Amino acid sequence: MAETSALNQSQVLTAKRWMDDEAGMERASLSPAEYVAYRMKVSEADAEALVAAVYALDDDE
Repeated sequence: MAETSALNQSQVLTAKRWMDDEAGMERASLSPAEYVAYRMKVSEADAEALVAAVYALDDDE
C-alpha cells in the first residue's frame, strides 16, 4: 500500500471507478492505464501509478 500513500486517495478511488467501467474501456480499445489517463486527464505515468495503486488496493481487500 506504499504506492497509495504517495497518491491522493480520492484519485485512486476515481481511477478505480473508471477501471470498473470495463465496457467503456473495451469500446475505447484502451488499456486500463490509457483509459484512466484519458478519462482523468492525467499523464500516462500518473495513470500507471494510479492503476498500480488500484490493483494494490484490490489485493488488500
